[in-house]
Amino acid sequence: MATPPRRTLPVGYSRPAAWTFLAVGIFNLLGGLLILANGSGRIINLVLGVLFVVLGALYLGRPYFTYTAHTRTVEVIAPIGTRRTFRPEAGESLAVEGKRIVLVRADGKRKKLPVNRYLANAAEWDAAAAAIVQAPERA
Repeated sequence: MATPPRRTLPVGYSRPAAWTFLAVGIFNLLGGLLILANGSGRIINLVLGVLFVVLGALYLGRPYFTYTAHTRTVEVIAPIGTRRTFRPEAGESLAVEGKRIVLVRADGKRKKLPVNRYLANAAEWDAAAAAIVQAPERA
């Protein structure tokens, strides 16, 4: 059995999703400033605006997840928080089902990984999905 090449495929966030988060954040930020200027209301829109602007900026600059072909590992990179690694054990495999990546356990149960095509860059998702489909199963 041939070993897959040693390469890591980064999958970034969708640009429209990132720009949407930025637009919503700027809209909330401006709305929050107007509400505060009128003296009527709480600062929740201001806080939400900052949060959405930060998430939008992170979505533009960070990868969503990476797929490493030779280890068949998916590493999910949260915009704020920790990284989570999903690596199939013996008898397990990764599969692409629809717009999701799932970990198929040895007993046939499926665990959906916390990534989906809607938030991913389409071309990079397709490349990672093709690499997952082509990856040989481990003995």
